[in-house]
Amino acid sequence: MRINYPQPQPHGEIRQLLPDLFYVPGTVKLAPAVSINRNMAIVRWREELVLVNPVRLRPAQEEKLLDLGRISHAVRLGYHHGQDDLYYRDHFDLTFWRQAGSDFYPPSADRLLKEGGDSPIPGGRFVELSHSRYPEALWWLPCNGGLLLGCDALQYWGKWCGCSWCGRNLLRLSGMRTGMQVPPAWRARMTPEGRDLRYWLQEDFERLLALPFLHYLAAHGEFCVDRAHEKVAEAINRAFPGLSRAA
Repeated sequence: MRINYPQPQPHGEIRQLLPDLFYVPGTVKLAPAVSINRNMAIVRWREELVLVNPVRLRPAQEEKLLDLGRISHAVRLGYHHGQDDLYYRDHFDLTFWRQAGSDFYPPSADRLLKEGGDSPIPGGRFVELSHSRYPEALWWLPCNGGLLLGCDALQYWGKWCGCSWCGRNLLRLSGMRTGMQVPPAWRARMTPEGRDLRYWLQEDFERLLALPFLHYLAAHGEFCVDRAHEKVAEAINRAFPGLSRAA
């Protein structure tokens, strides 16, 4: 059976951010004239590559990706992400990781991503947002002083690169601002009906602050280098007014 995989959407070249951390700044089209950026993180462990929040690449960039190492794992961290996961799963001999229930897009998981469970890279740790209405997780790695990779729950924006005019203004209307933040629209979508969104996810985010990390990259926005833990703590304290009182 022939599968019509989504074609590559406009994206940039593979860029190195840290030793053994690369990324591709891509885009995703939400509606006519509405595009926002979408990042794929690439973590190298020895000769193996782990693709986080996979983005399908043009053939020339895919060849450059293969020059970095062997694609061994793909990791989905957010429920509403994954349109290119099936392409990678079908075309490369890799292990696909996702949370139970994170099935908005195919394929099924080869390995279930869960807190306290295994990691594609030794020493890594997944943090599940267990109170979230839909599956969402972050992945912590003990490299480069601590690296945190996320999807939608925490985003760091600067110049709105990769967003169309309509996309940029749609994000602003949804409450997004520059800097590190817990996106208001994401919080509303992930908080169950009848729950107070000012407090419902607070416990999950508090657990993140116990991790030591200097750097952060999400599926949207820009790379936050060196001061990520500080900026994440500030964003969480702004988002959850009871956090400082409960500490």
